[in-house]
Amino acid sequence: MLPFAETVLAWRLARGLTQAALAEASGVSRPNLSAIERGNREVTMKTLRALAAALDVRPGILADGEAPKGNPLPLGREALERVAGAAVENRSLVDPREATLARNLGAVMASRMSRGTGARAPSRGQRRAADRAYFLLRSIEPQEVIASLVQRTTDRLARK
Repeated sequence: MLPFAETVLAWRLARGLTQAALAEASGVSRPNLSAIERGNREVTMKTLRALAAALDVRPGILADGEAPKGNPLPLGREALERVAGAAVENRSLVDPREATLARNLGAVMASRMSRGTGARAPSRGQRRAADRAYFLLRSIEPQEVIASLVQRTTDRLARK
């Protein structure tokens, strides 16, 4: 169970929405939505219902702190290798689940690699994007899958 703020953030990211898009769809101002996602603002039932409708979930899911679920089927070795390869090579995949994993894994690994190579430090925006990508990975996949993907990606990068 996640805190309400993290639940709203996880669902927004899982739906691929920006704060501006969710704010417009729900009728909640963007600054107010930002404060809600940071946990600095309480919500009324009206706001809870509006956010739930815009995210296409039941209000109880947000109130109960239920994170978006990834596909309950585990990823096989071939799928894990495809995702790791796509993340390293910055290419897209056809399967939506694998494409989401590769995109977010690529953002996380790019941030990690720039820290360890002595290259220019990632900007605040790049760090924030990597943090959000990791948060989304954590909210939709088990920790074992993320650990396996990170290891496979690290191995591929080391071979380059």
